[in-house]
Amino acid sequence: MKKHIVIFWVIIASGLLSFFAIFFLAEKGFLGKIPTVEDLQNPKSDLASEVYSSDGKVLGKYFYQNRTNARYQDLSPHLINALIATEDERFRSHPGIDVKGTLRALIYLGSKGGASTLTQQLAKMLFTEKRSSSIIWRIPQKIQEWIISAKLERYYTKDEILTMYLNRFDFVNNAVGIKSAAAVYFSSTPDSLKIHQAAMLVGMAKNPSLFNPIRRPDTTTRRRNVVLSQMVRNNYITSEEYDSLSQLPLSLNFNRVDHSEGIAPYFREILRGKLKELLSEKVEGTDEFIIAKDNGEPYNIYRDGLRVFTTVNSRMQQYGEWAVRQYLSEYLQPLFSKELKSRSRFPFASLTETEVSQVMSTARRRTMRHRILTGKECHNCHRRGKFVEEQEIDDKKYWVCTAEDCGERIRLVHQDSIGAVFDRPVDMKVFSWEGEIDTVMSPNDSIRYYKSILQSGMMSLDPHTGHIKAWVGGIDHHHFAYDHVQMAKRQVGSTFKPFVYALALESGLPACHKVVNIPTTFKKGEFGLLQDWTPQNEGDDYGYEVSLKYGLANSMNTITAWVMKKFTPQAAVEYARRCGIKSFIDPVPALALGVADLNLHEMVSAYSTFANKGMRMEPVYLLRIEDNAGAILYEAEQEIVEVMSEEQAFRLVDILKGVTQGVRGGQIDPEVGRQRITGTGMRMRYDNPNRGYDGIPWDVEIAGKTGTTQGNSDGWFMGVVPDLVTGVWVGAEDRSVRFIRTTHGQGANTALPIWCYYMKKVWEDESLKIEQRDFDVPERLKNYNFDCEQNGDSDLETMFD
Repeated sequence: MKKHIVIFWVIIASGLLSFFAIFFLAEKGFLGKIPTVEDLQNPKSDLASEVYSSDGKVLGKYFYQNRTNARYQDLSPHLINALIATEDERFRSHPGIDVKGTLRALIYLGSKGGASTLTQQLAKMLFTEKRSSSIIWRIPQKIQEWIISAKLERYYTKDEILTMYLNRFDFVNNAVGIKSAAAVYFSSTPDSLKIHQAAMLVGMAKNPSLFNPIRRPDTTTRRRNVVLSQMVRNNYITSEEYDSLSQLPLSLNFNRVDHSEGIAPYFREILRGKLKELLSEKVEGTDEFIIAKDNGEPYNIYRDGLRVFTTVNSRMQQYGEWAVRQYLSEYLQPLFSKELKSRSRFPFASLTETEVSQVMSTARRRTMRHRILTGKECHNCHRRGKFVEEQEIDDKKYWVCTAEDCGERIRLVHQDSIGAVFDRPVDMKVFSWEGEIDTVMSPNDSIRYYKSILQSGMMSLDPHTGHIKAWVGGIDHHHFAYDHVQMAKRQVGSTFKPFVYALALESGLPACHKVVNIPTTFKKGEFGLLQDWTPQNEGDDYGYEVSLKYGLANSMNTITAWVMKKFTPQAAVEYARRCGIKSFIDPVPALALGVADLNLHEMVSAYSTFANKGMRMEPVYLLRIEDNAGAILYEAEQEIVEVMSEEQAFRLVDILKGVTQGVRGGQIDPEVGRQRITGTGMRMRYDNPNRGYDGIPWDVEIAGKTGTTQGNSDGWFMGVVPDLVTGVWVGAEDRSVRFIRTTHGQGANTALPIWCYYMKKVWEDESLKIEQRDFDVPERLKNYNFDCEQNGDSDLETMFD
């Protein structure tokens, strides 16, 4: 008997010694790293960086994991009650380890539940590996969790532990942390969650993949009701409340989140590049980062929870995106598609069969399908280049992805057979103005289809601050990711003419100076020409005098050519550079017709000089960057350049007002017995019930310029009001895809209406404080006559007497 007692106590003692030995080894880090005090006080986690608009709205995020931390005071009491009732009833009373639950876990190795407190679960999420399937390693791992839990309870309050748990938990569907989960599943915030919503999210904590409300709504509903029953059991809700709440549907308001979701996706992509550039800059001649953490490491926009403040106004951005889609989808695209259907080589105009073949070949090489077929990209993980290699398997050749986490393969297609693959109809999803649609078409037909879709870009800028208020880079970032504000360069057409006229005004010509409307010839050898060149107007109406103001208002090529020849293309280029044009411009006579390829960003910047009394404010879209504690890491500096005098700028604005208000001139109209008032942008004033964009009152001062390029490939409108400068471009991806009729393809019909739709919304929104007001007249011009019909703007010598 004594022998059995001895053996019993030896076993007990051995077990206790083994337990304490394991505990000692775990404490010293032999069974895995135990976090230091610093680790506990600053647990690492990936935090999404948030992009804020000028009016305080979140435009979007940059993340590896879509996580933004919430504070305890931002959490709904229902959320806290549901979590404690379901996951850890004794949370408020235990020191991080629940003895009763722990004993049950040791006896049943966790199979009966109750193995971990909330603090232990947090310890596992923060510092330990995933749960081991081995019984041998599960006990030491549990001991690690106990040690870390005890330390967490020492350094954090119960409320802080609850908050950290909810901020850390992955609710799947790109919703990491409770703040993201509330937004993704309910378009709500943590403090606004209702009881049944909080119960659903807490229910996901048991197994978020199993209780995924998107994939398994019925299973998730049953789990939610289990949570509600636990809340009854712990006296957080009544049985009557349970009876009503358990009958409710999930009532999801699901918003899938990725980097391109939300407003201003094109802008955020440009901003992403800017942020990466700023955060990687080093002090010249050293390896030190200009913007760095205390340890010298650079910040990471995907992990460090930065707060990025921009100049973009969320409402103006929404108005801009709406205006583009509204006009293109409702009117212009149907008109364009109708024209394109009549073409034998759809959708191309004036191209030979050989030229079409070359365009299509280039387009095919740019597709993901072509990259996959030629082994330049994995069809599964989409890694590029070195990860894909040719291998022969069972006498058949494959493209095989060598990445460890992929390994997928696809049959190798001979180069000569790729064309046949692109001719074969397949199932695919394609863009439509009503939303993405499923269809069957060949890849070649899809290329032609996408080339037939009109694209657009729009940028709006406050001329007094240089702040960009709206940036619409395209029609749909998912299908057409190329930015048409800063990245794309297109011929600007007649929108370049104001720089030529500004040069004339500065050089002494008054706006009312009369020029004979006859073609001007640039001779061979003049300005580097290889042959004579004589630009013409639309039509053959020549032989009478017009003012410079009339010539610009009606975009007369003959008048601009006369000015260009008088003051030289090189001088015009230099003037445009002063205004803010940064792209290369070839100083050739054809510049008078706008042959330069420029981007919308620099055009809006340059025009803002006219509205800001001759001062150019370098465009700014990034105001400052803060770390997740609110410390300022970067603040933008404003660059200001004086381009022209206030009086000069106002005189140019007055000329540009003629585009939308009209100028009297030209031939005598026999029907009325006098000259007519005309301007290329006057259609915005006429109230046509079939057009939603026009009807802007005549007394609203608007300076502007329309632009149309050769063959109607590009349509432009630059609109200037006292407190906002906005530019719009419209065209197809390929310049050979264009309107045949100029009445349809001119900037006054393609771009101007978008500007009008946008500005109507802006003016209607009183909170934006952009009023329909007159331009400020410089003090020295207040008594000056600008009316050419009354011989105005002609006596320059006495202007400032």
